[in-house]
Amino acid sequence: MKQKIGFTGGLICAFTIVAFAVHLTIHDVPQNVASWTMWAVLDALMVCSAIAAGNKRPWLPAGFFLGALFVTIILLTKGVWQWRTIETISAIGTAIASLCWWKMGAKVGVVASTLAMTIAGIPAMHDAWVQPDPSGWWLWGGVAFSCALSIYGGERKIEHQFLPCTSIVFNTAMLVLVLR
Repeated sequence: MKQKIGFTGGLICAFTIVAFAVHLTIHDVPQNVASWTMWAVLDALMVCSAIAAGNKRPWLPAGFFLGALFVTIILLTKGVWQWRTIETISAIGTAIASLCWWKMGAKVGVVASTLAMTIAGIPAMHDAWVQPDPSGWWLWGGVAFSCALSIYGGERKIEHQFLPCTSIVFNTAMLVLVLR
């Protein structure tokens, strides 16, 4: 039963983010394409890290990757792009996570990728702080909910729990920022 709940968490995550990508084609919701691009890259790394570390059911990272890839494609086709110091810092975090995974192994890669994903979210957090837009609240709330399901449905090992535990905090913070 717990495995099905973990799968459901990953499925809800993927559907929520893909639905947000579709929403972006219709509505002008300000998003940081640098954050989404780094998230797509890091999510791919996370899926590989989780599998290499022994997670046979990396549903949440797979859902994140699928969704982030769709959002990135939509944002790039809309021509939304900016690069500031904060994006550079996030890109450095992404590079460090990749290096950690390569040099120190998959479990360290899971932790490093998760931390880099959080760092990659700083530009999006900054944008939500400066210009809150409540129209995307359901994205952050839906992903936080999917993380809660993944926490419950995953094994009590770091390669299963670190990503959803960290992501629930980040996505809840984003939810609060966009709704204020």
